[in-house]
Amino acid sequence: MSRINYLTTTPTRERTRKVDYETLGRRRRRANTLGALSSRLKAEVISEAEQWVKDWMLAEHGYLDIMKDGGAPALAGNVFTFNALQGKAWGRLKAFRRHAGRERHQLLVNLLGLGWSFTSLGSKLYPNLHPDRARKKAADDCATTLEMLADFWLEQRRAKARQAVHIARQHRQGLDIPTLSKTYNIAPKGMQKIIQHGEHILNKPQKITAVELRS
Repeated sequence: MSRINYLTTTPTRERTRKVDYETLGRRRRRANTLGALSSRLKAEVISEAEQWVKDWMLAEHGYLDIMKDGGAPALAGNVFTFNALQGKAWGRLKAFRRHAGRERHQLLVNLLGLGWSFTSLGSKLYPNLHPDRARKKAADDCATTLEMLADFWLEQRRAKARQAVHIARQHRQGLDIPTLSKTYNIAPKGMQKIIQHGEHILNKPQKITAVELRS
């Protein structure tokens, strides 16, 4: 009989002993730490966590969602475009690391990037505590860090929007793009986009949505 009949896609015992598996009753399964936190976190916090995963996958592994099912990277063959996207992903990761510190950054790597279970995180962070207590404290740390991540990027977008409005008003008052580019040390093409963003906000006095801030 062909040995292919004995192949299985279930994880091996060695695999389930890894830190990204957790014990539930008598069974072990892949940890879903972000899903476990979803009930205590706002939708925008989960959204930022998912964006962090995309940035980490691109920065660390050169992977884009567009590459699923054999798809090619953005503008296939254009290595400069891909490198630029990867560089932006690195920049976003490093921006939060500078803001929150290396420990918070590494917690996100273990939680979101590597998928560690709360039990594994607890044993690493609080080795002297009872496993149940350590697991709870690890979950609390993860929730707090994810909220910090969302708050950080919300403030960054608000600052970006405020700057865009300020520059758009200066442009309305007569300052041309070359002058503004020199003042803010921003290339003319980038300055034009900032002015357009600011004009868009100025022409829509109602509350700015998260999508508009992200643009």
